[in-house]
Amino acid sequence: MILQPFHPSGIPKNILVIDDSKLNRAIVKNTLSAYNIHVFEAADGMEGLNALKSKQFDLILVDIVMPNLDGFGFLEQFKQYIGNEFIPVILMTGLDDLNSKIKGLTIGADDFLLKPLNQKELIARVQSLLRLKSAHDELYEKNQLIQKELEYAKRLQQFIIPKDFSFVPYPSISGRYLPIADIGGDLFDCYKISDSKVGVLIADVTGHGIPAALVMSMAKMTFSIYAYEILNTHELMSKINEEMRGLLLDMQYITAFYMLIDIEKKTVSFTNAGHTRPLYYRRSSDKIIALDTNGLFLGIQDESLYEQKTIHFEQGDRCILYTDGITEIKNDNKEEFGEQRLAKFLKQHNEKPDDFCEHLLQTLDHFSPLHDRKDDVAFMFIDFS
Repeated sequence: MILQPFHPSGIPKNILVIDDSKLNRAIVKNTLSAYNIHVFEAADGMEGLNALKSKQFDLILVDIVMPNLDGFGFLEQFKQYIGNEFIPVILMTGLDDLNSKIKGLTIGADDFLLKPLNQKELIARVQSLLRLKSAHDELYEKNQLIQKELEYAKRLQQFIIPKDFSFVPYPSISGRYLPIADIGGDLFDCYKISDSKVGVLIADVTGHGIPAALVMSMAKMTFSIYAYEILNTHELMSKINEEMRGLLLDMQYITAFYMLIDIEKKTVSFTNAGHTRPLYYRRSSDKIIALDTNGLFLGIQDESLYEQKTIHFEQGDRCILYTDGITEIKNDNKEEFGEQRLAKFLKQHNEKPDDFCEHLLQTLDHFSPLHDRKDDVAFMFIDFS
């Protein structure tokens, strides 16, 4: 039987054999040393634990019955020592009983070898676990790379989603975005089209993670191009649908709400493409107006017609645009936060935009801890005071 190298690069593997029997240690060492494996020895569990402090091992073979610290005791301390790292362990035993095997597997052993050792079986089991170790390490390295790329994408998305709206002197605007994963598919943006016109967008891409974030980035770029050219909100939404249609995968779509604030005319024109209805508080009448129009999600069909509505804003009015991650948050009683609670909050909190946003996050977290949420959370607050 010819054992192939355990690693394509031919890098030797380090194996620790822990056994109070010199004969068994010699059998393991002589058998495996011929196959590009460095074998290190320890006479009991305590020596084995000390060896871990000075050398990195790819596999450990440990006898069960030993003085000072037996195989079970070693295995328990070893698992605590390595934490989440994966180093496979083979328990060697002359006890062919089911209880010992169950105990070993429960503590964390990966395989068993029955004494007296059979060289062919030793080679086969070591080879199998070293392959598993190599595959695990390769996956771990790839996962670490993915995590680094996700962290970079997260930083990039944090840059893409605006935090400072001071470039718009009126109305006062603030917003918050909490993705459920490192990156997400919710989006809001603001455009100072002219000294008297301000565009405000909120959108939600189906799904989470990288695919949703990529679509979100494309949607943001597309809106930012056409928002300055097309001043009718329904025409703008039709154009965005046309542009995004070919970029979306099957079963992907975008909900979006866009409003154009005309400061000179004191009007708010808006179009809703299947998005959760923003809530507008009219201070003079103490009423909540749900801002909605007819229109399909973006990306559902090649040509879609959208509706535009216009209302007048008054001093002291305020408005919240949000994604369904807010209203669909559920508490322990499976009750959703809902539109009604959000409307009540909007009516009762006449605060500066940043204070309003922070207070809303606290209220949501009290209703149901935000770290347990199932969806991204995004919202914008507009104050016409």
